[in-house]
Amino acid sequence: MIYITGDTHIPLDSGKLLPENFPEGSMLDENDYLIILGDFGGVWDNKSPEHKKWLDFLSSRRYTTLFIDGNHENFDILNAMEVELFCGGKVHKVRDNIIHLMRGQVYNIAGTVFFTFGGGFSRDRERRIPHISWWKEEMPTDKEYEEGMKNLKENGYMVDYILTHTAPLSVISQFFLPFGETKLNQYLSEVDRLVSYKKWYFGHVHADKEVDDRHTALYNKIIELGETL
Repeated sequence: MIYITGDTHIPLDSGKLLPENFPEGSMLDENDYLIILGDFGGVWDNKSPEHKKWLDFLSSRRYTTLFIDGNHENFDILNAMEVELFCGGKVHKVRDNIIHLMRGQVYNIAGTVFFTFGGGFSRDRERRIPHISWWKEEMPTDKEYEEGMKNLKENGYMVDYILTHTAPLSVISQFFLPFGETKLNQYLSEVDRLVSYKKWYFGHVHADKEVDDRHTALYNKIIELGETL
């Protein structure tokens, strides 16, 4: 089984992962997955006992936690990790069962094909400190954009699900103006136009909402993949 949820901002919004709030998690095993749609936050501070506590908690679960990156991640730590292969795409392994799904990758996970593309724009970046609370790597590089399109083309522009942190321009504009995100949102709009898929899940907007029949925003809720809100 595969479950999916929005931003966790460990430790701020990670209480939803506890057994009392996610009882289904206690019934999952090593063949099951929980996907977090960016702003994971679990690698924000390697010296923080609070962050270690949450990584230890997730590591103790029988299921595997998968996450895409958002705009609130420590990219110095994340990008220093060795790149490995997992289910057909590139990943960083934080722990054996805590895995970062990288940008522009196509994965076949338990027979389901996903396209992932993390990143986003920090609307409060002027109040943040570079390499302490903000990283320019929150926004994708041209190489990441190109790799994403290359992988989609090789897959015939067909996947089952698309997982991102932000969303296509027409979707994200229903929540707030995209500001500096425009290039990323326009890229995702092109992905939306080109790719055949069942459902697109995204985080970032701190809302649980079925935007339309194909785009779903997630934040507090944890749902089974394919389920509607």
